[in-house]
Amino acid sequence: MRIAINGLFKKDSNSNTGGQAKVQLVLTDAPGLNYEALYLDIKEVSINNSSADDGWISYPIAPIFAQPINILNYRNGKTIAIGDPVSLPAGKIEQIRLILGNNNTIVVNGQTEKLTVPSGVVKINLHHELLPNGVYKIWVDFDAARSVKVHETGNGKYIMRPVIKAFADEANGQIRGYVRPAEAGAWVYALQGVDTLGSAIPAPDGFYQFVGLTTGTYSVSFDAADASGYKDAVVNNVNVVYGQVTDVGTLATPVVLIK
Repeated sequence: MRIAINGLFKKDSNSNTGGQAKVQLVLTDAPGLNYEALYLDIKEVSINNSSADDGWISYPIAPIFAQPINILNYRNGKTIAIGDPVSLPAGKIEQIRLILGNNNTIVVNGQTEKLTVPSGVVKINLHHELLPNGVYKIWVDFDAARSVKVHETGNGKYIMRPVIKAFADEANGQIRGYVRPAEAGAWVYALQGVDTLGSAIPAPDGFYQFVGLTTGTYSVSFDAADASGYKDAVVNNVNVVYGQVTDVGTLATPVVLIK
C-alpha cells in the first residue's frame, strides 16, 4: 500500500511569507496487496524539520480521517489529501511521523481481521530542502506487499512492519501501462538491476502504475500466477525521466501474456 505526501506544485513568490514554505500531504496506495480492504486508523500526522528527534510540527488532518481509511481505494494514481497546505519554516524536512490508533483492520476472503501495528508510530525519513516561498507536495509511499505479514505468534493474525519511502516531486518519475489477460493474475514489478523498487496488482482492466521513481533505466517484470498457466514476461530498457510518465502498454496495445 502507499501513503503519499504527493504532487507537483510550482513555486509562487506571492503564496506565502518570506522564510516560509508551503507543504501539503496526500494519501495514495501502491497497488501491491491482494486483499479486499486495508483500513488505517490515522490519528495524527507531524513533520520534523530537525535532525534530532525534536522539533515536531503538527499537520492538521482532514475530517474524513476521523474514521479509518481504506487505502486500497487510492491505488494506481488515485490520491486523497491528508489535509490542507500548511506553512513551515524554510529548511529541511527530516522526518514525517504517523500516529495510528488501534482500529487498523484488513479484509481477507470477506473476513475482517485485526491488523497489528507495533508501537502505533510510523516514522519516515525524507531529508528534503524547503526553499523560501516554495510550495510543495511530498509523497510517502508504503509498499503494502512487503509491509503486511502473517503474524506467526502473538495476539494478531496480521502485523504491519512498514516498508516505506518518501519522496518529493524531484524524484517523481512514473511508469504506467496495461497487461492482459486478467486470467493470468499477473503481479507487476519495477526493477533496477536486482532491486525491486515497486510492486503492483493491476486493476480489472489491466491498468497499473508506479510513482516516485528516480530518473534511470528500469525493467518491468510481469509475473503470472503459477496456477494460471501463463508465462512470465519482462520489458527491459524502460527509461524514466523526472516529471514524466513512461507508458509500458496502453489500453489499445497492452502487454499480453501467453501460455
